[in-house]
Amino acid sequence: MTMVSHFLYEVFQFLAVFSMVAGCTVYCLLTLAPDALKRPLKLALLRCPLPAFISSRLQQTDAKGACGSSCGACSSGPATIQAVKWHGRKL
Repeated sequence: MTMVSHFLYEVFQFLAVFSMVAGCTVYCLLTLAPDALKRPLKLALLRCPLPAFISSRLQQTDAKGACGSSCGACSSGPATIQAVKWHGRKL
């Protein structure tokens, strides 16, 4: 292999790995982060030139939680508070 093709291979490999890691990081942040961090992150990403399928996914609004905290952890079901039921372990 010549020196130029070896350099181009390394650049391509770096760009491929960088884009995969950056994409996975953004996906994890948008999935696991609290709503207070998701909104500014989505607005910052929407300012960037993105493909249509990504920007349409970022513009979707999340359902508000039944508890009113807007954390996105619960569905928009009934607003009554339900007690946690503990079941004993059967051996």
